[in-house]
Amino acid sequence: MDRDSLLAFVRFHAWSNDRILRTSAGLTDEEFRRPEVLDHGSAFQTLRHIVDVDWSWREFCIEEDMRLRSLVESLDDAALNEPWGTRPDFTRSRWLVIAHVVNHGTQHRSEVARYLTECGHSPGDLDLLDALELPWPGAG
Repeated sequence: MDRDSLLAFVRFHAWSNDRILRTSAGLTDEEFRRPEVLDHGSAFQTLRHIVDVDWSWREFCIEEDMRLRSLVESLDDAALNEPWGTRPDFTRSRWLVIAHVVNHGTQHRSEVARYLTECGHSPGDLDLLDALELPWPGAG
């Protein structure tokens, strides 16, 4: 995996998280906290899970408060292919660990997007094919 391709995945991850969070702000408190509507319970609990997992992996990957974007931008293709692991007997290529973080978020964002749509607050399309053109959140 090369840096620019992985960066497109990371941009998609950041953009779609931002879109889901902004759309979720339109839910009533009852809708936001309604139990047993998603795999992790409520929309609130599922969004918290997404953020918790992102933060945990970021702490493991970076060991400081740096965004995945900055991490990927700082690595060359050789570094992205270096083995990385949570323990000595379990390693994967660094790019695959980062792709795992993005893919994990995709699963739960899809669940929340379905629920938001049912509540009348569709987030719209969340298409990976648009990743090269998507703006970074907060970029204007």
